[in-house]
Amino acid sequence: MHTVEALLALIILIGAVAYASQTAPKQICTGEERTQLYLYGRDFLNILDMEHGDHTSWLYHQISGTVNGSRWNAAENIINEWNKTSLPSKGVFCKVEIINLTEKGINVVNFSAGEPSEDAVTISKIVTIVNPPYVEIYEVRLTLWYA
Repeated sequence: MHTVEALLALIILIGAVAYASQTAPKQICTGEERTQLYLYGRDFLNILDMEHGDHTSWLYHQISGTVNGSRWNAAENIINEWNKTSLPSKGVFCKVEIINLTEKGINVVNFSAGEPSEDAVTISKIVTIVNPPYVEIYEVRLTLWYA
């Protein structure tokens, strides 16, 4: 009888350890991984903001709405471009925020592929749209994390 009780206790103990290991965070970013996330984000935003011959960029057209007619699809379009890279298959996910910095206040548009972890990295890019006599300033924030 003692053998059966010991076997049951062992099974319960193994089950508790297995459960605890499954509920623990899957990955915690080290300093090197945070640096790598920063580099991924910086390079990604720089590529989107690469200047064309008319002194604009893909990112400029998304924010200004001159391509799709609605600048508020820009966050979703940036996520779609992110998903075309190989990074989501490597476990790197992102959230995009577009902040309109105007005289009237701050307007934020969010689009996310999930909720960022506590050790997420945020990279930003400023986009300025000049339509005389108005100047609009937008900050594009890309938050990256490992899942």
